Amino acid sequence: MRILYITFENPAVYTILNGMHDDELWGLPALYYPFKMLAEKGHTVDMLLLSERDFEVIPSRCFTASNLLLVKQKKKGIIGKFEIPYRLVKNVRLLLKKRHYDFVYGMGEGTYPGVLTAYKMGVPAALRQYGTQEMANVLEGIPGKVHRQIKALKEYPYITLSMQGKMSFLLATNDGSRADELYDILGIKRKKFAFYFWRSGVDIPDKQPELSFSESDKYPYTYSPMHISHIGRISDVKRQDRSVRILGELHKRGYPLHLHLVGYPTGKAMLESAMSLAREYGIEDYVHVEGNLPQKVCRQHGRNSLVTLLVGEWNRVNIFYEVMGEGAVVLTNNNHSIDEFIEDGVNCLVYEEDKYSQAAEKIIALMKDCERMKSIRAAAYRTAIEKFMSLEQRFGLEVRLVEDAALGNNLSKYPSTL
Repeated sequence: MRILYITFENPAVYTILNGMHDDELWGLPALYYPFKMLAEKGHTVDMLLLSERDFEVIPSRCFTASNLLLVKQKKKGIIGKFEIPYRLVKNVRLLLKKRHYDFVYGMGEGTYPGVLTAYKMGVPAALRQYGTQEMANVLEGIPGKVHRQIKALKEYPYITLSMQGKMSFLLATNDGSRADELYDILGIKRKKFAFYFWRSGVDIPDKQPELSFSESDKYPYTYSPMHISHIGRISDVKRQDRSVRILGELHKRGYPLHLHLVGYPTGKAMLESAMSLAREYGIEDYVHVEGNLPQKVCRQHGRNSLVTLLVGEWNRVNIFYEVMGEGAVVLTNNNHSIDEFIEDGVNCLVYEEDKYSQAAEKIIALMKDCERMKSIRAAAYRTAIEKFMSLEQRFGLEVRLVEDAALGNNLSKYPSTL
């Protein structure tokens, strides 16, 4: 069958356009892997990409330049905001008349006008929804259903319209996005399409990765007890400033560890806040901003650091699954976002939120007990094997969902929540 993905620029798109090499992927595996699996099953998967610039395609077995359909945004500012849905709808209409598509899949709420257009033209279509936690948090604090709905339409129009729209299904990520709660917050009933709330999948090695001890290599390519990592985009919700405070407490106690912030800065505020704190502690030379790195290298940071810090507002994120699968030692605050998976001192370390001195003491105790570190790493890997969904399980299920939707089959056999 022929499938059309609609998307804006993102890390998964770059990987697809650059030859589809898994080890170069540095973000959004939830888009990349179903796309690749569908193509590898023999389906023709085209991409309608909305962007302000041109792209060259490095051809792969599954994707060539002929599969890329580029829609360039011409206007910016307020005019540009209205131009995007107009050009999206126009191009989807033209494509569906020119080519026969069995299914249209929108990636992110901004693609909903294209999804709705396809569905109205009789083509099965669905929306892959990503983070809506901020929206839920903002609206929850507003008294009155009507006021919430007005605020939602004004500030989050595409998410709000899609929740009440028409499509084959909506698939949201069960990682704290609160997409399931949004319906109750806004007083909207889910009647017009199937809604799925699924957690992500992770590439879990067949056996626990061994630590590398090499005198010729440097961290992160070899293990170092003097390095800790914080992996994830640099933003307010990830709270890199908390990791800097923990590092500061370690230095106060005479342990001059290094902190590596691995991820793209999505805004200046958090990076500036973290580095300002580092200067206050006098540890700016020990904080290393690594920027974007492929998932393979991110995993090395997790595996080969003494601990990986997960200290955000919500910690059920891709990197949690990935580093636990590497047998890394995760140190997390107790915000209860991953309680079903963790046990303090058994498969991770947990500290009381905002008690950075306690976090530092737990790290120091770990440094002094090599056998305990090995035990926690082994238990972390076992947790991944026993409780996490593999790439094949999670994204294979999504592939089958897409295929059944395209064929008009009954979708009730799929679980609403995972």
